[in-house]
Amino acid sequence: MKIQDAIKEFLEVRGLDNCSPKTIIAYEQRLRYFSTWLQSAHGIVDVEDLRLEHLRGWMGYLKRTPTYRGKSLSDESIQSYGRSLLAFCHWLELEEKIEKPITTRFKLPRVEKKFVPTFTPDEVKKLLDACEEGDIYNPQLRRALTARNRAIVTLLIDTGIRLSELVGLRLGDIDKSDRVLLVHRKGNKWQQVPVSRDGFKPLHSYLAHHRSVLSGDERARKDDAVFLAANGQPLTKWGVSMLFKRLKKRTGIDGKRVSAHQCRRYMATTQLASGRSPLDVRRQLGHTSLKMTDHYASLTIDQLKKSHEQYSPLRPGRNVEHEDFGSGYWNDK
Repeated sequence: MKIQDAIKEFLEVRGLDNCSPKTIIAYEQRLRYFSTWLQSAHGIVDVEDLRLEHLRGWMGYLKRTPTYRGKSLSDESIQSYGRSLLAFCHWLELEEKIEKPITTRFKLPRVEKKFVPTFTPDEVKKLLDACEEGDIYNPQLRRALTARNRAIVTLLIDTGIRLSELVGLRLGDIDKSDRVLLVHRKGNKWQQVPVSRDGFKPLHSYLAHHRSVLSGDERARKDDAVFLAANGQPLTKWGVSMLFKRLKKRTGIDGKRVSAHQCRRYMATTQLASGRSPLDVRRQLGHTSLKMTDHYASLTIDQLKKSHEQYSPLRPGRNVEHEDFGSGYWNDK
């Protein structure tokens, strides 16, 4: 069987498995790239000729070869390419397109786990204070855009939903009486996500008093988008990303990302550090396993510091004392 034909069939199967269009596109781009390299470097066009050394060679090629922009792929990107290739080869083995398994001894490249700083409570306050937007000579539109921005930031921080899930919300997805969102998750799954009372207030204010200003229509239909742009069209992922770029500039937050996903990080790390059950946080975030949820737990040091101080073997049975040692062992002056 030709590799190109196998890729086409694999993509069709992924589509039947309800993979998102974004995932399908990523699979296609990466596997087509692999197929082109395989034919160019080794003259291989049939799946029967695939070997373990080709998979390893592909990882090495990606690591050595710069992109069209002249930059090397990050370790995270190379591992992502490897996961796509691994999924394709597992499918080839499962469907018996190849006689002998080739993935048994294939390992994905290791990725350095970098520390990603998240927001502080003061920075969250700055973000909410910086939501004011719009023409000062059109106060009604300005109030509507400001209310929309505050509802977006508050909802992202309170619920931890993804950017795509936020822009996908429709009016019929909001249960006002129970303060619950019906969210379209990854893998074409739907899930109810709770909103706290404080988190729901800005959303209610926007929907009850300001959304009609943006839509230009007092009528609201069940399938209408929740968040709208200034021209009345549904707000896109790009539009929300641009909002966070403006918020970063207005707040002066430096040394960390200011994005919708950073709000998700803040929600997860804050709740885990406060003692919420990891199982509940996992469900709130829409993770399929605790492995990814645990990644967020590792982003905060506060809870680990408290528990270590309490259980340190150097001070068994003694109460935790608060002693300030200063901020560092260097002097920049």
